[in-house]
Amino acid sequence: MQPQYFFENSDLKLESGFRGFSLFLDFDGTLVPIQNDPKKCVLSPGMKGYLEAISLSRNASIAILSGRTVNDIKRRVQIQGIYYGGNHGLEITGPSFRYVHPDALIGKQAIDKICRKIEKRICNIEGALIEKKKFGLTLHYRMASKDCTALIKRTFYKIIAESPDPQAFSVLRGKKVLELVPRIQWDKGKAVLFLLQSQKNNYLPLYVGDDITDEKAFEVLREIGLTVRIGKSKKSVAQYFLKGQWEVSRFLRHINNLIQEKD
Repeated sequence: MQPQYFFENSDLKLESGFRGFSLFLDFDGTLVPIQNDPKKCVLSPGMKGYLEAISLSRNASIAILSGRTVNDIKRRVQIQGIYYGGNHGLEITGPSFRYVHPDALIGKQAIDKICRKIEKRICNIEGALIEKKKFGLTLHYRMASKDCTALIKRTFYKIIAESPDPQAFSVLRGKKVLELVPRIQWDKGKAVLFLLQSQKNNYLPLYVGDDITDEKAFEVLREIGLTVRIGKSKKSVAQYFLKGQWEVSRFLRHINNLIQEKD
């Protein structure tokens, strides 16, 4: 079943025993437009205002799950009383809450070694941007030409193939990014379920995201919540879609209105 346009097909209401929303949001491409340089992503005042209004309600919780680090997300959002999940949920902080996946540092030595090789051999290729993280590395190539993109990818996978310990890590593919992460059974979908179990509230889960890594969350919430993708895609398992990132502000306003009716 293909995703349906949210503002034409959703009859979203707080019924069936739910008293609020557990709102899960990706960051890049969802709360902010994707930029060539990820350091230039800034949350707009309007978007932040809707998030703050929702966060203050007694009938809602907010979690932002990103491939960025927790500290990076917190610095860019700066809203108290919500959950921040970094590195696709390997690390989560929130109200009186702190979680680091117990296996997040397994294979760290092997990952650090391969990260150094990637930085050394790719950093000088035009258009490549390397973002070192606590648990791995993200390689951005959005600014690279077609020829440089091919070279960046070829070099990256060659380094991976040369690794003496390929079981220590996995590669996540996103929009013009490649991420090196620990090879453990964890993703945004598992992080969402973990948070829902930890919160133990009677809220309707609602996830909004735009990238391949968000599909795991769409899958786990398909039967128990609502899922919304940024941009229409026949390959997505999300139930609904928004036409673009510019509609997220309208979507949050809609959610806030529903919550205010319940307060």
